[in-house]
Amino acid sequence: KQNLYTQTVLISQSRTERLVHEVDCRRIIEGDELEISYALGVLKNGDYNCSSNDDVRNNAQNCERFLKMFNYNRFTISNEEMDFPIAFSLLVHKDAVQMEMLLRAIYRPHNVYCIHIDRKSNFSLHDAITAVTKCLPNVFIASNLEDVVYASYSRLQADINCMHDLLNYTDIKWKYLINLPAQEYPLKTNLEIVKILKLFNGTNSIESVYDSASNYRVNETYKVNPKTLKVENTKQRKPPPPYNMTVGKGSAYGAFSRRFVEFALNDERAQDLLKWTEDTYSPDETFWATLAINKHLGTPGIQYNALGFPDRKLWITTSTTWQSPGPGVNCHGRYVRDICIFGLRDLQKLVSEKEFFANKFYHDYQPYALKCMEEWIFNKSATSNNLPTDLFYYRRALNST
Repeated sequence: KQNLYTQTVLISQSRTERLVHEVDCRRIIEGDELEISYALGVLKNGDYNCSSNDDVRNNAQNCERFLKMFNYNRFTISNEEMDFPIAFSLLVHKDAVQMEMLLRAIYRPHNVYCIHIDRKSNFSLHDAITAVTKCLPNVFIASNLEDVVYASYSRLQADINCMHDLLNYTDIKWKYLINLPAQEYPLKTNLEIVKILKLFNGTNSIESVYDSASNYRVNETYKVNPKTLKVENTKQRKPPPPYNMTVGKGSAYGAFSRRFVEFALNDERAQDLLKWTEDTYSPDETFWATLAINKHLGTPGIQYNALGFPDRKLWITTSTTWQSPGPGVNCHGRYVRDICIFGLRDLQKLVSEKEFFANKFYHDYQPYALKCMEEWIFNKSATSNNLPTDLFYYRRALNST
C-alpha cells in the first residue's frame, strides 16, 4: 500500500525532486511526528532565514536566471490546458515573497495574471512585484490601484479593477477567472483545475448563503476613518438593496466563468448593486454571493438546489479552517481573525482536500509548511500530464440537485 505522500503526488521515488533539503517533506506530509518535531526544532533554533521583498526584487533583475531558479517553465503543458486558459486576479498588500511563491506555483505561459498591489504599501513591495512582472509577459499590475482597507469597499474594488483589465486583455481568451490573496496556496495542479472547470462547463464556484446574523453589515452604513484606516459604523440606517434583492453572504473568492464576470461588470442591476455596497461592511463577502442567491436576476452559471439556493457543494475554490468552539483540534497552526494559519501538522489533511486552494499560509510562520507544500505541488505538477484525475467527487456535486 502506498503512503499518503506517494498516493497524493502519484509519482515514483525516482521521479520525486526534493526542493527542501533541510527537512524531509515527504515524511512531514505523511504526518511523521519525529520529522515534524525535528523541523520545528530547526526553526526554534533560528536556523532558517526568511526572504524579503528586496530579495525578490534582486532575484528578478536577471530574468533568465530568475525563471530558471524558480522553475517557472519546468512543466510540460497539455493541449487540454492550452485550450482552456484561466485568468487570475491576485491581491497583495505587504509580502512579495509569498506573492511570488504563489505565482510560481500557478504560473503557466498560456494563462493570464493581474496583480493588484495595495497602493499605500511600501516601495519595496511595489518594486519587487514590478521586477517580477517584467520577466513574465502574461503577468501585469492592475492599471488602477486602491488604498485597500480591511472590510471596506476598496477590497472589492481591487478585484473589480483586475477583472476589468483581464476582460480587456485581448491576447488570451480565458475561460474562467479565479481571484486569490497572496496567502493562499494551490492544492490542485493547473491541469486538475482545468479538468474540473471543464466539467463545470460555465457553472461558477461561489459561496452564497442567507445569513441573518450578518445583516448588521448591510442594515447600517459604514465608512473608513481616515485617521485609523478602519471601517466604522455610522449608525445611519441604510436603504434596502435594489431590485428587491436578498443579500447573500459568502467568500470574497471564487472561480467565476467569463460570462459571470461580464455580467457582474456590465449588467445594470449588478452595477447598481455594486454601487449600493459601497458603504456596507465587507462588501467583498456579499457582492458575489448576492448576485448568486437572487435567482430572478438570471445570473449566468449559478446552479440552485431544490430549495432555490445556490448549491453549496459546488463551493470548491478555497479550503479554509475557521475557529470554532467545542472539542477537537481543527488547526495545528494558529488563528488570525478566526482563520487558521496552517502549520506543519496541518499538511497531512490539506493534501487530501477537494478544494483548489488552501487559505491561508504565512511564509514566515512555520515556514517549512509552505516550503513543503511547494515541493509537493511541484512534483505533482511535473507528472500530472501522465496521470488520471479523479473527477467522481465533482461529478457527484454537479449532479446532486
